[in-house]
Amino acid sequence: MAEERQNSARYESLEESVFKTLSHQTRRDILRVIGEKRGATFTEIKNSAGVEDSPSLSYHLNAMDHLVVQKSGKYLLSELGYDAYNLICKATASTQSASIISSLRKEIPAVIIANALIWATALFTVSTFEGRPHQITTFSFAALWFISNTILYLISARVRQRKN
Repeated sequence: MAEERQNSARYESLEESVFKTLSHQTRRDILRVIGEKRGATFTEIKNSAGVEDSPSLSYHLNAMDHLVVQKSGKYLLSELGYDAYNLICKATASTQSASIISSLRKEIPAVIIANALIWATALFTVSTFEGRPHQITTFSFAALWFISNTILYLISARVRQRKN
């Protein structure tokens, strides 16, 4: 029982330490640099992460000792560091997806209107150059307009669904 509590306390301590480390933007940047390059030298990290001075970088690397290991002059991600790097990548991708969905959601009504105008222009152009369109031509244009607007509607519904 005492051993379980000790293991639980050790786990909570590690969890707190990881989240405290990741709460600092510079450390997340350092983790990204090392993860993207699959290992980096002190100078590479300093330049890529935008850390201005060497003492600051040393401070941050020391604070990341459970996420980063040093071997042969390069800093590499530990197993836990690799997991933290993946978490950051997934969070970034999720944030970017939400941003894209938000911008698409704002643009869908304009796209539907533009779609209708394009089809109306196509129908007008055909009737101007070809004379009065045959019934089958008009029906084909109407069917294509309906299909393209249905596709746009389905896209907008999916965007709304993802947002919720």
